[in-house]
Amino acid sequence: MNAGLLTRQLIDPNMYWFSIPSIGPILKGLSQGRKEVLSLLNRRKYKEMLLSSLEKTRLRLSPLDVRFHLRDLIGSGHIKTVQTPTGLLARVSTD
Repeated sequence: MNAGLLTRQLIDPNMYWFSIPSIGPILKGLSQGRKEVLSLLNRRKYKEMLLSSLEKTRLRLSPLDVRFHLRDLIGSGHIKTVQTPTGLLARVSTD
């Protein structure tokens, strides 16, 4: 608790919140990178793109790598992958 990693909730003294110092810029980069990748796919005609060519793009607003954002969006269900003869296809999920 002295390092600022755990903070006690005021409502219940037996519950704690986790706190990570200087996490703001990382969270901002994460949300901006998500928006940028989804915007890139949504501007396409069929809202899909080969994963290999998508991994080669460079993000302007996020310090994190595009592969990190792709794995994050696939894991959260915002993007689906489909196997095609030319490789994996990343498609915006409609759900």
